[in-house]
Amino acid sequence: MTRFGTGLRKLFFACVVAAFGLMSISNGFGLGIVLAALAIFIPYKCKIPHFLPVLFVLSTIVHVIAIFAVQTPLEMDFATMYQAAQQAAVGDFSFQNGLYYFYCWAYQTGFVLWEAAILRLTGSMAAIKLIHALMLSGINVLIYLFARRFVEERAAQAAALLYLVTLFPTLMLCSLTNQHVSAFFLLLGIYILTSGGDHAFSVRRALLAGICLAFGNIMRPEGIVILAGLLGTAAFLLLTRRSLRDNKNMLLGIFITVIVYVLCNAAASWAIAASGINQYGLTNNWPEWKFILGFNHETGGMYSYADMDRFGKYHYTGTSADVLAQALETEKQVIHDRIFCSPLEFFSLMLAKIQNLWCNQGLGVSLGFLNQNGATWHGFNGIKVYDFAIKLDRTIFFCALFFAFLGAGSHLRRKDASVTFDMILPYMTLMAFFCVFLLIEVQPRYAYLPQIFLYMVTAVGIHAVMRKKESPTA
Repeated sequence: MTRFGTGLRKLFFACVVAAFGLMSISNGFGLGIVLAALAIFIPYKCKIPHFLPVLFVLSTIVHVIAIFAVQTPLEMDFATMYQAAQQAAVGDFSFQNGLYYFYCWAYQTGFVLWEAAILRLTGSMAAIKLIHALMLSGINVLIYLFARRFVEERAAQAAALLYLVTLFPTLMLCSLTNQHVSAFFLLLGIYILTSGGDHAFSVRRALLAGICLAFGNIMRPEGIVILAGLLGTAAFLLLTRRSLRDNKNMLLGIFITVIVYVLCNAAASWAIAASGINQYGLTNNWPEWKFILGFNHETGGMYSYADMDRFGKYHYTGTSADVLAQALETEKQVIHDRIFCSPLEFFSLMLAKIQNLWCNQGLGVSLGFLNQNGATWHGFNGIKVYDFAIKLDRTIFFCALFFAFLGAGSHLRRKDASVTFDMILPYMTLMAFFCVFLLIEVQPRYAYLPQIFLYMVTAVGIHAVMRKKESPTA
């Protein structure tokens, strides 16, 4: 009877645990908590040998599954660029003449050529997604490599695993966005520049870093914000150390990186224009547009169809210089009026922009096609799947955000800790993104690149919590 009773109790508790687990994972919030907890605690509960290749392989498997499981219809800019890439792949560059898109935002030509090169070699959209999946796995690896410079190994592993189980970046693979390839090369550039111990910021590393940063910027023009993070970090260290002599290598390396970055971007723009691919190179012929949207009070700094209907009709290649000049004057006045409103209105706009960029979910791009009546996903109700995915993604993200806040707080309290470039860079880059996006258009998907640096800071919070948990009690 004793053995029978013991076995019965074990069976009972096993059933309770199983029931609890099923209830948890049947809800997006519950599964998010479970995955976040596993990502954080697994590195502390069991040693993972050869973590770097394991992380890359595991990430790639997850990303490839997502690509084939979710078939997102091409829409908006992604469809426009892919159609242009299909033309460019066969040597037809007439896309530059048929749409205002490649006149106003000629800088998108860089990504079009990237897609065209892959299509010319493989003829497959899936190949583009698979290459981007490998790059996203590389981003996950770089998060780990960056984080372990200023936290213990286990905390760096936990941050990388937490990023892996976050749905937003993985599902963005399904939409042919230019963010994966751009972010990978931007991160690779600053990793090359700042790695190597005593050889960090060397001339060779600065040259390679400048090329990588330029290529990332050609894919998506966010390189200037990364440079702002590098320069801000350098300025912070100069102010705190108050020694120019000890920082000469750092300053020289960053200077060379910036020069190479500028020259490569200029050369690429000239080459594209000279070759006839796009006569405007990689320029932005409508810089006012991002500010028109960024200060739109009605949309909270997001895209406005009304603004496009009002101003877009003037931004075509056939528009006369006088008409265009008058339109630009009107646009500048609109921007001025939207900025110089009442302090309360301006503050409300800034809060709305912070909410729209940093807090709102970005799955509409990849899963929005499920959020409509009658839509299904592998036999499941599309709206329910969409809701489940949003809850799962936001739960994990806000968990990461919580640890990031803890990490920032722990660094503020550590007065005796030596301040290093690697330690400050994620914070400074996040601050640069935060400030830039207060000025220009925001969309939830634009948080893709800054979120990568946020997960690096998350490692600091995980390290602080777990170290305190493991310390002996008094």
